[in-house]
Amino acid sequence: MKLSMRLTAPLLMVALSSCAGIDYAKSNYGGLPQQQFNTSSGQSFQIIDNPARGRLMISPGSGGSTTEGFVRGLGMGVANSLVATPPVVYRDAAEQYLRSTGRNCTAQDVTAILDPRYEVRYRCFGGRTNQDRMLGPVGSN
Repeated sequence: MKLSMRLTAPLLMVALSSCAGIDYAKSNYGGLPQQQFNTSSGQSFQIIDNPARGRLMISPGSGGSTTEGFVRGLGMGVANSLVATPPVVYRDAAEQYLRSTGRNCTAQDVTAILDPRYEVRYRCFGGRTNQDRMLGPVGSN
């Protein structure tokens, strides 16, 4: 009897936290457009931006390359080992996305909503970035 309670309690906690994560995502991101974004390294992400709150929700893109195989094989050669994608990967992707929209923003923190969906809280500074500086001078060949 004690063994079944020890096994049931963690499963119940996971189920309850999943419901809370879904409710949170719906109330904060429901109705906002979802965008596909590819980082400079080619990783694909799904992003829902909520600029009014200074937060975005990010998850692996439809290709799944972000989590599947991102850190595959780091377990000293153990076949098919898979380690969860570290939050810093989501933070870096979020910052690249924000720059691609022309905003000068930095990620403040990354919080798991419902694995593999994360929320990135960001802060923007002084308007738009200079796109010409990022892409090079106009007219240079």
